[in-house]
Amino acid sequence: MRALRLALATAAALAAGLLGLAVLYVGVAFALALVPLGGRTQAAAASDPPAYVCATLTHTDIVLPARDGLVDWTAVFPDAVPVAFVPNLHVAFGWGDLTFYRETPSWADLRFRTAMAALFGGGPTALHVAYVLDPAGVPGCTRLALDREGRAALIGFIRGTAALGPDGRGVPAAPPGTGTYEAFYAAHGTYRPWRTCNVWTAAALRAAGVPTAPWAPFSFGVTWPLG
Repeated sequence: MRALRLALATAAALAAGLLGLAVLYVGVAFALALVPLGGRTQAAAASDPPAYVCATLTHTDIVLPARDGLVDWTAVFPDAVPVAFVPNLHVAFGWGDLTFYRETPSWADLRFRTAMAALFGGGPTALHVAYVLDPAGVPGCTRLALDREGRAALIGFIRGTAALGPDGRGVPAAPPGTGTYEAFYAAHGTYRPWRTCNVWTAAALRAAGVPTAPWAPFSFGVTWPLG
């Protein structure tokens, strides 16, 4: 009986400690989202190609034109390019744990094992590339006012994330889905609780000179500083 009480007390202390860490984690993320790092002033012209951040409750993507004069993404990431002509084609980029991406197409598919493996397993990461329509006016999508320098820096950050082959193309990390316009490419970096998909997005925006939270593990840390 004494051993049982000791085990229960230890379990309760451990649970309380984990809960405290979780509360601290969320609290710090909220606080830092309210005190963003300022970006640089950018004189974006009306003719400059648009860039967007599209956010859900949990995840953020960077969305750029598929071709904008600085890069042709369809040549870098060709595996999911639509065969038929699509006017004003855009491409959405996100980064994260490959297994989590593949096994959790929707939150209804989330499994505790998958989530824990993504947080602490240190498995391979991937750049998720999806060809989409122009997101202008789509709820959750914010347009960024980037000049040529900002766009070039953002493009360079995304290219630097991908593990490109000798031909300059992305290296597929998984077969593209049949009938879909998305693919996964091998990427640099390791997914951790302190380096989430949203932290990656914030780092990309910071490279482009956009205001960002100092640390943004959640999507609100990316979107709030955008105003």
